Amino acid sequence: MKNIPAPQPMATGDTAQTVLSVASMSLHHSCGPGTLPISPRLKSSTSSESLADRHSLCDQLEENLKELDAAGYQQVIEEAHQDLLVLLDSILSTKRSYRRLLQYQGEQGQLLVNVLQWVSSLSSIGSPPKLISLEFLCTHPSFEGPRKKKFMQALLRLSKCARLFPKSFILSAVEIGDVIVETSSVDIFRGLHGGREVCLKKYRLRRRSQSNAIREDLVELLIREMIIWYNHRHPNLLPFEGIFQPDDSFEKAYLVSPFYANGTVVEYLKRYPSVERRLLVLDVLSGLSYLHRNNIVHGDIKGANVLVDSQGIACLADLGLSRLTDTQILTWTSIQSTTAPWGTLLWQAPELLSAQLQPQEHIPPPTTFSDIYAFGCLAYEIFTGLFPFAELSTPGRSPFQVHIMISTQVVKHGKRPQKPAVDSPPYLCYGLTASIWDMMETCWDRKVRRRPSADDLSKLPFLVDVPDDRLVQE
Repeated sequence: MKNIPAPQPMATGDTAQTVLSVASMSLHHSCGPGTLPISPRLKSSTSSESLADRHSLCDQLEENLKELDAAGYQQVIEEAHQDLLVLLDSILSTKRSYRRLLQYQGEQGQLLVNVLQWVSSLSSIGSPPKLISLEFLCTHPSFEGPRKKKFMQALLRLSKCARLFPKSFILSAVEIGDVIVETSSVDIFRGLHGGREVCLKKYRLRRRSQSNAIREDLVELLIREMIIWYNHRHPNLLPFEGIFQPDDSFEKAYLVSPFYANGTVVEYLKRYPSVERRLLVLDVLSGLSYLHRNNIVHGDIKGANVLVDSQGIACLADLGLSRLTDTQILTWTSIQSTTAPWGTLLWQAPELLSAQLQPQEHIPPPTTFSDIYAFGCLAYEIFTGLFPFAELSTPGRSPFQVHIMISTQVVKHGKRPQKPAVDSPPYLCYGLTASIWDMMETCWDRKVRRRPSADDLSKLPFLVDVPDDRLVQE
């Protein structure tokens, strides 16, 4: 077999299509034009939908699941694994077999969740599996585009139905330290794992008497956040290391990520006001572009959710409100709240605020367009050192009063964050320019489809070729 050239790293650090770039490159040269051949097993399993055949497929699957679990989940594809991947793809391509798969519970459900995560992680690693055969890539390019989405969809659906998550996420021997951030819904702790400092995020149930439905929502939120976060890695996304459960309870589960001593971008800029702020903007745009290309809406972009690592590189954090936007990936209902979290109000787009002023059961979910609006507000924070609409958040007003006032001002009167004076610190000290202000205003366009994409914003002249020496020192 000819050596397959390694893929060149992408400028944005996009690693979600690693195996596939190699696969598609090899297919053009080795498989030839026309319809890809289908293995005999896949062909026979999809040609009939009889009850016996469906049971046969599931019996084969259960046998293969046990074999793979006993052998261990390695970051390679060997010949013995290829039949399993073909079989999984066949089952997920047939509605009735798919429905039966979603009924798996307990031990079998756990094995299947583990395998679906294993398959998904193979398409997220930085280099192609070492032992994957070119023939297999030709007959079953399962790691690219729709195939990747199909496995991710199945993992999310099954995990939700069975209340299970991949065992590879579990961490042990985590030491929990002091609380460093407290909000109405989340506590962040400092801790240790493997001799390194880490952050531990724990969702808070406000009252012990809260309904089982709310507790079920918490489980769904944790599972969704874990799976989306773990399977999407990028230099400008905070890495997810795993979950720590002291007593196997979802209510006491901690999501673990690295600890960044520089804190949030807001805290970082207070300590280092003279840094090149355009680089931080580019970092955020790179991470946001990666999410949007992978059909993920962040849903809660603001300064408090952007952390800065030891090299001064900004990373998007807190994917708790994120959701997959492609209906082929995620078709079960996303968790929504009937009231907007206070922390996101000042960054919320008019179309979201408008819905909150109307009597309705659910708030529309955030979109890539509302992410861009929020990014404009984040850029306002970076270049002014102020919260958006800081002039409206006066003391003595309750959160509800501020909520209604800001929603009314933004939605009905078209108000946007206040432009600083040209002789103020943002222009004189923080690098704000007329071009940067124009960028913010395009992000706040009332007509959502006129807002630029993250990719478009990163190509603006004042963001191109910004000198970056942050990686020089180590």
